[in-house]
Amino acid sequence: MYLDYEVKIPDSRHGITRKTIRGITYIYYAYDRKYSPDKHYTIPRNTTIGKCLDISSETMYPNTNFLKYFPEAGLPEMNEKSDRSACLRIGAFIVIRKIIAEYHLDEIIGRLIGKDAGLFLDLAAYSIVTENNAGQYYPDYAYNHPLFTQGMKLYSDSKVSSFINCITRDQCIAFQNEWNSRHDHREKIYITYDSTNKNCQAGDLECVETGHPKDDNGKTVLNYSIAYDHNNSEPLYYEEYPGSIVDVSQLQQMLLKAKGYGYRQTGFILDRGYFSKENIHFMDKNGYEFIIMMKGMKSLVRDLVLSAKGSFEEKREYSLRDYKVNGITVKHQLYPSDEKERYFHIYYNERKQTTEREN
Repeated sequence: MYLDYEVKIPDSRHGITRKTIRGITYIYYAYDRKYSPDKHYTIPRNTTIGKCLDISSETMYPNTNFLKYFPEAGLPEMNEKSDRSACLRIGAFIVIRKIIAEYHLDEIIGRLIGKDAGLFLDLAAYSIVTENNAGQYYPDYAYNHPLFTQGMKLYSDSKVSSFINCITRDQCIAFQNEWNSRHDHREKIYITYDSTNKNCQAGDLECVETGHPKDDNGKTVLNYSIAYDHNNSEPLYYEEYPGSIVDVSQLQQMLLKAKGYGYRQTGFILDRGYFSKENIHFMDKNGYEFIIMMKGMKSLVRDLVLSAKGSFEEKREYSLRDYKVNGITVKHQLYPSDEKERYFHIYYNERKQTTEREN
């Protein structure tokens, strides 16, 4: 816990060091040293005693450790500190406020969240500006940034935690329903869809299971995916699911979700991780157009790529100058039991080939 007044930072001869984390400079005190036989020198044992907003500041906001290790330090008798910084960082706030107004997000969130809608918008702005979602750092952000709360009221990290825990799944679904209802479903759109996974460090949660993450360190995993309009990069909807469910099987649920939101004239742009005969057949059955990236030497297309090799790489009529590659389109069945021929777009990147040869 940090106190709400400033004190002079002790002299560096007392084992004082500074470390800046996400724009906040923390003051560390070496309260002990331990000799390392392996490294043949002593290693300090540090603890934080305060923080300051400027790395060159001579004063800091102390915490209880400062009172423990520097009991003789003089403390101010009067608290002259304001709840807000005298200088607010408004640049990002102005941009975010304009985006919120253009998309009527304040109206949507106000209907769904109620009196705490301002705090919800502040947490969204906080995660964007600081690229962080840790609730314990939100008060530091709120101290020197404009807020959407009534009267720019500051809330503690405990309030943030309780507020987030009160947000229900029904509210999340209602937001996605209203958000997608505002889009023009008559126009044809291409939806880019991708997913990723996150190792869980929060303990035993219902939504996490053992899976197959990209960085497997033995922890349980949460998968989440997002679909957005390829033309303007606007997010459309998202989904979270346990780590044991693989991306290939989850794709069909996300495609049905697009239909449920009213998107009829839709094409999908998918990563190669979603490629399977079942998914191809499912998209054909539902009338979806799609583009899927594939590895050039994947068994299903290897012969097709090799048959086109040497026919377009150095010819000007196949040059795509905007992308600095050569390309050709051929029509062929994707697999022997495929019911129709498909378009395969094959590209050759000379720069990439040169780089791979050099390496």
